[in-house]
Amino acid sequence: MAATSAVAAPSLVRADSFPNGSIRILVPFGPGSATDQAARNVADGLHRIFGVPVVVENKPGANGAIAADLAAKSKPDGQTIFVCSNTAAASNVALMKTLPYDPLRDFDPVTIIGKAPVFMMVNPKIEASTAQEFVALAKRQPGKINFGSGSSSTRISGELLKAKAGIDMVHVPYKSTPLALQDTMSGHVQMCFTDPVTGLPQVKAGTVRCLGVGNRGRYKLTPDIPTLIEQGIPDFELMTWTGVLFPKGVPASVFKTLRDAIVKTITEPGYVERQAVGGSEIAPTTPQEMRQIQIAEIQLYRDMMKVAGIEPE
Repeated sequence: MAATSAVAAPSLVRADSFPNGSIRILVPFGPGSATDQAARNVADGLHRIFGVPVVVENKPGANGAIAADLAAKSKPDGQTIFVCSNTAAASNVALMKTLPYDPLRDFDPVTIIGKAPVFMMVNPKIEASTAQEFVALAKRQPGKINFGSGSSSTRISGELLKAKAGIDMVHVPYKSTPLALQDTMSGHVQMCFTDPVTGLPQVKAGTVRCLGVGNRGRYKLTPDIPTLIEQGIPDFELMTWTGVLFPKGVPASVFKTLRDAIVKTITEPGYVERQAVGGSEIAPTTPQEMRQIQIAEIQLYRDMMKVAGIEPE
């Protein structure tokens, strides 16, 4: 699916010959995901700043690897941007035996866009209003409860819950978190983990029930939602984040011009406020800070996989 910004606005910023035509933003998940929403905000901002069409291309599949591989092989001229989650930017390295790309070697980090913990969602017909009640239900029905996932973070969240709570659930993979959430709403699966941007609107609508948040303490943007840790799930803390990568080798002048425009876009007060309402914190970083986060996350997922008893696929 592709969406193109509307009529071109007057150019506000231009660095020599950049941009030379339209800009493409590749997204590894389907429409409606938190990553997709962030990418479309970046697209709108870049369109306003540079006055050229900015096209968002959704390329879901293979846990984000399809879009990542396409982005990695793109010409490093600043005309192709990869807006992705921590799945494609880091954790795939731990979760998959082989990848057609290397998120550290094939890309230059640009900035983290936003971050938030995972939230545990269940179908409203499930007879559990707390995480403890859900665990008790799962123990009474071993192997009968399905959980959906649409990313590395949501997959490892379900597996960690199984390991830390001592329950047996069946994993059902999806191409994106909104698809997993949709099937949770319809009852095809009973539970899933989501980011707040995707899941909390459905909680407010009453189509799913939130049983807890995977944060060390109460998350400051959702203080009324109890943590899984305080409900007896030990050390259950897991963050999701969205970031921007460029294909390796974008010229320094283009890199700076484009990164400055992206940071300007994501720190606009209106966008920050909208994201806060959805439960996501805007968290721009330097390229060096983002690279350190990537490296740390790869090791974190390797450690969590050992706890959950998951082998790389």
